[in-house]
Amino acid sequence: MKESRAVSHAVSGEGMVSTASPAATEASVEMLRKGGNAVDAAVAAAFCIGVSEPQASGIGGQSMALVHLEDEEKTFALDGSSRAPYVLSPHKNPSKAIKLGLKSSTVPSTPAALGYLHENYGSLSLAEVLEPSIRAAEEGVEVTPLIHSKIVKEAEQLRKDPLVLKRYFTKGKPLQAGSLLKQPELAATFRTMAAEGWRDFYTGSIGDKILQDMQERGGLITEVDLQQIPMPVEREVLESSYRGMDIMTYPPPGAGRVLVQILNTLEGFEPEELDPDTPAGAVILALAFRFALNYRQRMPVSPDHYLQSVSQMMVDKGYASEITKRIRDIHKLALQDTFAAPPVSGETTHLSVTDKDGNTVGITQSVELVFGSKRMAKGLGFFYNNYMSAFEYKDKTHPYFLLPGGVPWSSVAPVLLKKRGKIQYLLGSPGSARISTTLAQVIVRLVDQGESLEEAIAAPRFHASDQGELMIEKDRFPKQVYEALQLASFKLQRKDAYSFYTGCVQGVQLPVRFWEKYQGVADPRRDGTAAGPEQAH
Repeated sequence: MKESRAVSHAVSGEGMVSTASPAATEASVEMLRKGGNAVDAAVAAAFCIGVSEPQASGIGGQSMALVHLEDEEKTFALDGSSRAPYVLSPHKNPSKAIKLGLKSSTVPSTPAALGYLHENYGSLSLAEVLEPSIRAAEEGVEVTPLIHSKIVKEAEQLRKDPLVLKRYFTKGKPLQAGSLLKQPELAATFRTMAAEGWRDFYTGSIGDKILQDMQERGGLITEVDLQQIPMPVEREVLESSYRGMDIMTYPPPGAGRVLVQILNTLEGFEPEELDPDTPAGAVILALAFRFALNYRQRMPVSPDHYLQSVSQMMVDKGYASEITKRIRDIHKLALQDTFAAPPVSGETTHLSVTDKDGNTVGITQSVELVFGSKRMAKGLGFFYNNYMSAFEYKDKTHPYFLLPGGVPWSSVAPVLLKKRGKIQYLLGSPGSARISTTLAQVIVRLVDQGESLEEAIAAPRFHASDQGELMIEKDRFPKQVYEALQLASFKLQRKDAYSFYTGCVQGVQLPVRFWEKYQGVADPRRDGTAAGPEQAH
């Protein structure tokens, strides 16, 4: 019997929020009720989700945002990349990626990214925005079965940190699902930021504690790193179109170009050919995914070394039509990598927010792998990231070669879809290389198959890698789809019916006509919820 899961779907006339955690969703809605704008609401959710979904993000990680400000008619990508410590020397790079412990942490950039975004575009005070996070950390958040399973899986490493052992275990055993996770140290850190400002994380008492911790436990982050606050950069969005809808997504160092290239390729087919629930449609999508991901691996691009014209070339529809022809002719592919991507399999989270005025903010943030470095900042209560694992360590010509102050490779691709000049959808997902393929499937179902946002997000999914492996949710597609993909030379790996691996889309739909309302959907693959002020289901 096929598994079926309830989907969190909400409708409101006053804005909408979709996150992977009920506490973060409520924090965001609370800001909208207070009269805050989408930036206030998104930043509140982003801080809070680090409390309630700590395995995926937190103030020890990095945050990327896609922002649209309706009154200013301004849309931009906020690049909140973390930075490699300056103490590094390229001649002394280790032979293997650093994945564990304080040495694996880059300079956390989430406080700077969220702080900058709120300071420049928010309307409430930082203390108001941080209030739900302080409350959640102090009073405790419920340990979900998902969080429990992640603690169990990483228990061996997590136990090595005294503060993690104290907060995430009881009598040496992982906190059970249903129990409360209380984080008083994190609450105190947020209180300091609320009183002193977010810069305290780098240049104040919080920063001093981070430096002391790094010195005592052999980390690489120094005073030079924190004093040079990793301020985010506002970048131009990557623009394209799909079947008459305007697409706005994330430029390098993110992976919006992979999403655009997939959509450009699929546009060469008729909508009825692209039904993912049919054998032909599934094979076409899988081949398009493989081509686009392979192209990105072979041609990685640094955000600091590319021109807009080059960017447009990367998502050129003429190039896509060539791929379309190849897909029509070829069933067996033998593509060679020139550049291999750093080993990213990151644990990420995404949230989508819109307010009643049409401002929209999508934030994708992470600590890289599950629980990041598996080490917590002493006395401060947050996990250090392990983004040192997301660099190239050997090839000096690679744009993400590990250098002092360098930024890690990223796969984020939040996307806005506009219809007749108005934003209709804001979508985003975690999942590293799976982000673009996940979002492409949702967009195809929305635009080509006419499905609702709820249907498109809950629908079965698969992911085809650049190497020809295909991860697919079991028992959710017709039998013929699995057979066709195998005939097309994909190596199938069956995942759970609602697999954590195949992304977690948080989507909001904005009204295009005056009688419509805001809608939100949270992906059933995690613990998320959608809600809006004065919502009606």
